[in-house]
Amino acid sequence: MKRKVGSEIKTLVICVDRDNDIGEKAGLKTPIIGKEASLSAATKLALADPEDSDVNAIFEAIRLCEQLKSTEENAGVEIVLIAGDKNAGVEADRKIGEELEKVLSKTAVESAILVSDGAEDEWIIPILGSRVKIDSVRRVVVKQSERLESTFYLIKRLFEDPKFSRTFLPPVGIILFLLALSLLFNLSDKVVGIILAFSGIYILLKGLGRESDLINFIDSTRQALYSGKISFVSYICAIVLLLAGTSQGIVEYTGYIEELSEASERVLLTGMVYYLKGAIWWYVGAALAPMIGRMMNMLIEREKIVRQWAILFSVIASGLILWGGSECVILLTENNHLMGYLYLFLSILGAIILSFMGVAISRYVKGTVIGKEEVETEAETAMK
Repeated sequence: MKRKVGSEIKTLVICVDRDNDIGEKAGLKTPIIGKEASLSAATKLALADPEDSDVNAIFEAIRLCEQLKSTEENAGVEIVLIAGDKNAGVEADRKIGEELEKVLSKTAVESAILVSDGAEDEWIIPILGSRVKIDSVRRVVVKQSERLESTFYLIKRLFEDPKFSRTFLPPVGIILFLLALSLLFNLSDKVVGIILAFSGIYILLKGLGRESDLINFIDSTRQALYSGKISFVSYICAIVLLLAGTSQGIVEYTGYIEELSEASERVLLTGMVYYLKGAIWWYVGAALAPMIGRMMNMLIEREKIVRQWAILFSVIASGLILWGGSECVILLTENNHLMGYLYLFLSILGAIILSFMGVAISRYVKGTVIGKEEVETEAETAMK
């Protein structure tokens, strides 16, 4: 603090620098009190960064302070500069409150006038208002309209919000990147189809509240890459299998459609069954690849694999049911009802057996782990 505050001061003209440009650029400590000290601070800040809007706010605060002194006798007006933190967050607001309390603890201030360089500093009005009565707020807007400055600040705050940026910006960035590729390689039709597919999947996940699963998958892939785990290779295998399964499903679907002379709703539904038949085991492999990679990592790190066995067998069982159901529908359309029902029955039976096997293995491993922990606990107790 550059000057001791007297008890005769009744009105403070407060100039707030929420992001602490005074300290970061000019190397000054706040609070700064008085006209001469404020002029010196404004000069140093202007020399460090002539484009900083806080310079204009400080000069406006000095002008306003002098104007009040000249128009009111015994006004007891003084200027004070207080600053926050460069991160302009909670720490900045706390620092502003602490500096204001230092000033108020040494004088009987009745009211204050806030001088701000824009909408950002006005976020601290409730902080100041809880400590001293604010009579007026003076905004200093330089070389741009007030609406433009406020709009720019709101957009800036919106893009800095992690919830908004992580939800809105990645899809927009991917869409713009794909559009750029379509213009460079003249693949507009295919790229538009990819964009629509991507947008549909993202909207579906967002509507179901499952977009976090996609984000967790990306984070786990990045962590696996940085840590050099086998699971990263398994994620790549899953992506390749997913693409291969989709291609195989499309081949089966187009092959079925080409054999027919006319299209109908029944043809479309049966074609989707052919697609499922051709792609299902590839999709099962894509689902199993990351799981097997995690299990291998657990074996390397000597961790016990318990519930992963049940999940693994359940995925295989689900694929078996879907495959059997698709074969059943195809055979029924060919009027081979007996074989269709037999395929469905055997696939359901096999899925049940696989599910029981997974549960049994998980329970066995879990019991082994619990038994080993109990033996180790008893041994430790006996040693004590």
